[in-house]
Amino acid sequence: MPGCKDTCGNNVTIPYPFGIGAKCSVNEWYTVDCNSSKPYLSALHLEVFGIDLENQIVTVNMQKLSNCSQVINSVDLGRSPFLYSTSHNKLVYEGYCGSAFMMDNHGSVLTGCSTTCNNDTTTNTIVIIDTNRCYGTNCCQTTIPRYLKSYRMNLTGLESQLGGDGDCGSAFLVAQDLFDQDLYDEDNFSRQSSAGEGSKSYVSTALLWTFSDRDKDKLTCCDGYSPYNRKVDLGNGTIMDTWKCELRSLGNPYLADGCEDDDPVVTEECASCQNKGGYCRYYTIYYIDGKSHNNLICDGANESKTSFGVILGYTNCIF
Repeated sequence: MPGCKDTCGNNVTIPYPFGIGAKCSVNEWYTVDCNSSKPYLSALHLEVFGIDLENQIVTVNMQKLSNCSQVINSVDLGRSPFLYSTSHNKLVYEGYCGSAFMMDNHGSVLTGCSTTCNNDTTTNTIVIIDTNRCYGTNCCQTTIPRYLKSYRMNLTGLESQLGGDGDCGSAFLVAQDLFDQDLYDEDNFSRQSSAGEGSKSYVSTALLWTFSDRDKDKLTCCDGYSPYNRKVDLGNGTIMDTWKCELRSLGNPYLADGCEDDDPVVTEECASCQNKGGYCRYYTIYYIDGKSHNNLICDGANESKTSFGVILGYTNCIF
């Protein structure tokens, strides 16, 4: 907002509806404190790594879960407007010969995965895990089924049955885009991590941020547009309403004067369309998981051409 800082440290930008200081955010849940050049969600005491206005995602730093002796509770998002994002997280288990099962608060298993075992019982050293090959050998990954406010994790180490020390490894939700693109560094989540690190390690986790009807009245989208309704499927037939300002150009869609003109990048396909006397239009296709794809349409050309894409009809957009 005008008069508010928008950066904390050298790398993290804090755009509205988040804000550094209580008077710079849409409400108290979106207030960010800047401590030692690191931004933290004030109400949840979670370090912020990034904010994605288009996908309504805030990426935060969360501790890995590692404890064989009891069921471990995640960070409870409770009354906050945040949810663990189904579309933007993976459940990852690191550990030799073990498993991790995510459960709801009633003890029902939601999802899980296991790593392989072999007959080598002579290894008592720390196992180095290459999460770039996270498909069952020392590391496994799986999707999470639905949006959650909290979850419980049950870790099992099977190594003791084979003569080892019984270490159960660690489990965590990790932001999928970063995981897939291998963008981790030593301050976040390293591709080469140790099964013995356990709860001392942290990873980036993606939270979906939402707006209630009360928040909607405080939102003024750029260029005079009104916020529009989106649906979040919480599972078991429960649907949650949230509100969103559409990102129509550069800038911040949540500020009245936040839109900026963007000089469009002319792609090779669009240039070909223009050379035939046509002009380019882009349709954004929103998929059921909240992600999108831009589809090029060439209008008025001598030879009509449309880029490959499939448009699906639906009644509700669900993140």
